[in-house]
Amino acid sequence: MRKEWTIVFVVYLASVIVILNQFKVPPLMGVLMQQFQVNATVGGFLMSVFALTGIIMALPAAVLLSRFGPRSSGIVGLSCIFAGCIVGATTSTLFILMAGRIIEGVGLSLIAVIAPAVIAMYFRHDKLGLPMGVWATWYPVGSTIAYNISHPITEAFGNWRGSWWFGGILALIALVVYAIVVKKPSAGERYGRASNFTAATPYLAGLKTPQIWLLGFSFLFMMIGSLGFLTWAPTYFREAFGFSQITANSYASLGFLWSVPGGILAGFLLTKTRKQNSILIACAVLSALTYPIGFLVPQAVLVSYLAVIGFITGFTCALIFAMVPVVMGNRALTGLGMGVMAMMQSVANLVATPLFGYITADGRWSQAFLPTVSILIIGVIFTISLAKVKKTVQVR
Repeated sequence: MRKEWTIVFVVYLASVIVILNQFKVPPLMGVLMQQFQVNATVGGFLMSVFALTGIIMALPAAVLLSRFGPRSSGIVGLSCIFAGCIVGATTSTLFILMAGRIIEGVGLSLIAVIAPAVIAMYFRHDKLGLPMGVWATWYPVGSTIAYNISHPITEAFGNWRGSWWFGGILALIALVVYAIVVKKPSAGERYGRASNFTAATPYLAGLKTPQIWLLGFSFLFMMIGSLGFLTWAPTYFREAFGFSQITANSYASLGFLWSVPGGILAGFLLTKTRKQNSILIACAVLSALTYPIGFLVPQAVLVSYLAVIGFITGFTCALIFAMVPVVMGNRALTGLGMGVMAMMQSVANLVATPLFGYITADGRWSQAFLPTVSILIIGVIFTISLAKVKKTVQVR
């Protein structure tokens, strides 16, 4: 069991560093917009363009995992994060900076698919909830770190490139550790066919599983609703409450930080219940009740509000990731299912930042209420549909 959790730690480290690099932009949004003389919509694409390659690469990443295995695929993914950081750190043009973000997006696509598939190889299904719940906190932990260190690093370095150099160094460290520790498990260490990386894996049949798409669209709309607020939260806190940039970033990071206990609690509960669909519906409803008021909440209750939405988001993400192996019906298809989730997450990243940047441009923060409500209600509808549909495709 010690080796299994060592693998979880290394995969988790790599995942956190990937997300840290994705979210180094929002805390520096004002700096970057001023540096390149762009408006909020264009500035939003510095965040969302990271996801463009993720949309394209999410499903092919599952095939690469099948063809080359977890070690080689993970090395390629982390190498892309490192390379993208170096490209960004050494450029003075917006076009090349965006190109570097696209390269980083390839790394995100690969790691988002590989990491949970590796974990699934080392744990039985009845023991998978906790490690998957722990891994699901990669997103909030990486985001929280990014929100709290990006601006201080930029100030210490003298400009925004410091955050890109720092992210590149961390990616290189993760690359070396991953290459040393992660191997293809031996026959005695495997659980299920998730460890059989062969071209014969029935991906086409797996994509015909209706529940993975219903789960994926549930995830998509909940992520758009949450990221629309959380990505622009630092800018909103600075303009609405007069916070300094560092204070605004620290407050915004609370929404991500509180996702950690939510994810871990979900991991524990998932080992004790099979009512995942009902719990997911409840999470979607709670998201629809809380996120729309993000740009309306008064400063007096801001900390409590961020704790609530963070906890809900962390719990929801852990639940969705842990449901993927069950929904796919074959552990060999875990990587494919995670590819669908990664694709939906990338679509959310691509859409949410520029969309809400456009909606709230020139300080029109309250106008985000109705669009957020509409988006999250669609998410609720998909979770209800998931609970009602019967599985018509059984892949063994």
